[in-house]
Amino acid sequence: MISILGKSNIAQRATNEDRFVADSNWGIALVADGMGGPAAGEIAASIVANQVTDLLDQGTPLAAAVYSAHQEVLRAVEDGRGKTGMGSTVVVAHFSGHHFELAWIGDSRAYLWNGELRQISRDHSQVEAMMSRGEISYSEAISHPNKNIITRAIGHGKFNEHDIPLIKGALFHGEKLLLCSDGLYDAVAACDIARVMNSAISSEHQLDQLLAIALANNGADNITAVLVDSDVIPQENEIIPTLPLVAIARIDGFTEHFTA
Repeated sequence: MISILGKSNIAQRATNEDRFVADSNWGIALVADGMGGPAAGEIAASIVANQVTDLLDQGTPLAAAVYSAHQEVLRAVEDGRGKTGMGSTVVVAHFSGHHFELAWIGDSRAYLWNGELRQISRDHSQVEAMMSRGEISYSEAISHPNKNIITRAIGHGKFNEHDIPLIKGALFHGEKLLLCSDGLYDAVAACDIARVMNSAISSEHQLDQLLAIALANNGADNITAVLVDSDVIPQENEIIPTLPLVAIARIDGFTEHFTA
């Protein structure tokens, strides 16, 4: 079985434009980070969270559900719900037992903890593209002035269902899947996230610690994280999907980023 928990904090913003879904019964873990300011970003993120959740519950494939949310945000702008220019990121995992599919748009991230923190989603962002072209290093990207400029978002630009990254994985005992908005990883170094994940405390207390560290580090943006646990033991001869590896962080301070 899996267990899914989520927490969010407004931090230093006037409103919370993040939304999350953490539902163990539906097997849905989702983080959406809205953009567009008051009366816009939170509307876009809410549309994404509600649309994706409803469609997955109806049996819609994950990529189709995410693309439908993109179309719904565009329609909302035309209908006068929210404001022109509003949009949202999304990272969502849909579980069937301990197996999951993961999709994302934007720079909200997915990490797998299995003794080290492994970033498994690759940001749709300007600095990620610059790193892939070899123009800047991983350490330079962390403090780059354009680090929050994303190149794809729900409700922005033209893309289709086939442009949505989709990966498959499985979660076992001793592993955790962490989904979060940039408000968390911008304020908490990857190695510090790893140290919290390595601590022998409950998932709820791990979430509390992650948010507390982000706030103590003067995290300015809304901070949202969803954490998935599994108690499943791998069966003999079970085929375990290989997940992509974007970056690694360890509790000893070691970090490494891998370009596409």
